[in-house]
Amino acid sequence: MRMPANVVRIAGLKNKVYEIKVTNMNGETIDMNLRRQKNGNGVRYAIEGWPMFMQENGIRCGDKLHFRFLCEGNVLILTKVDAVNEG
Repeated sequence: MRMPANVVRIAGLKNKVYEIKVTNMNGETIDMNLRRQKNGNGVRYAIEGWPMFMQENGIRCGDKLHFRFLCEGNVLILTKVDAVNEG
């Protein structure tokens, strides 16, 4: 998963690696790393361990995820999942 550049900018994340907390919809929080990567002439930020988070939380490729980000404490909270196969 990639963090949107505007979220990274607003949160003031400028280092190559940041620790963030990711909270699932059951309220369980885990520590993950947000790593800066070059993307052509720009920069993007990837969350390490995201595939495992998806698997553990029943998230599939194509699902639409809704988050809330708390700058204080760098907490990313999953608030809603719209499943890819919802009618």
